Amino acid sequence: MDMKISGAGVIGGGEYDKISISGSAKAEGFIRCKNFECSGAFSGNSDIECENDIKISGAFKNTGKIKTKEFETSGSAKTGTISAEIIRVAGAFKVEGNLKATELKIGGGLKTEGDIEAEKAEITGGVSCGGLINAEEIKIELSNSSGSKAESIGGSRIVIENYREKGIIERIFGRKTCGFVVSESIEGDEIIIEHTKAKNVTGKYVMIGEGCEIELLQYSENAEISPKAKIGRCEKI
Repeated sequence: MDMKISGAGVIGGGEYDKISISGSAKAEGFIRCKNFECSGAFSGNSDIECENDIKISGAFKNTGKIKTKEFETSGSAKTGTISAEIIRVAGAFKVEGNLKATELKIGGGLKTEGDIEAEKAEITGGVSCGGLINAEEIKIELSNSSGSKAESIGGSRIVIENYREKGIIERIFGRKTCGFVVSESIEGDEIIIEHTKAKNVTGKYVMIGEGCEIELLQYSENAEISPKAKIGRCEKI
């Protein structure tokens, strides 16, 4: 059974083939479906399991759990926790709990109260994580207004750098320092960071770029440090 709402309506708990919202909808109860599309407004506190994909181009607000194969939003989205194979975001996305994905690609802003776990994470813009960012490959490109932060970061290869495309203001007046604040540690095999502040950085191969402030740097193979970085203590382990 399909559920289509083009005006205002309520989606009751149950099983559906396709849910399509172009108006305003509220949800009640557990929802299971094959596909979910929202180009309007959706709100609820339901747990949602979607077999294929959830696509959001409007406003989506759900305080329950989401489990799906693919989650894609180009609008504004908020949820309790989310688990998906692929998560793509172009816009603003807030997660009140943990986020888990095989592939995570953020082209706007991501905020999580809990952990971020993925195999591959690419974030362009800003990220605010209340817990640990953990992935095999992590690449974060900071925008001028990112205000990015996390408790800790762990992975095999970790790259944090400023977004390279300069606008007219940066070309005339110079680049504004962005900054990523890690309240605890960054740990990985290969670490390449700039404009990052952290208590501890530990890795095999480490490159500390300009604008970094690190209290303790530990490395096992090689470390390169920019003269424009501030390191409290550096030791080979």
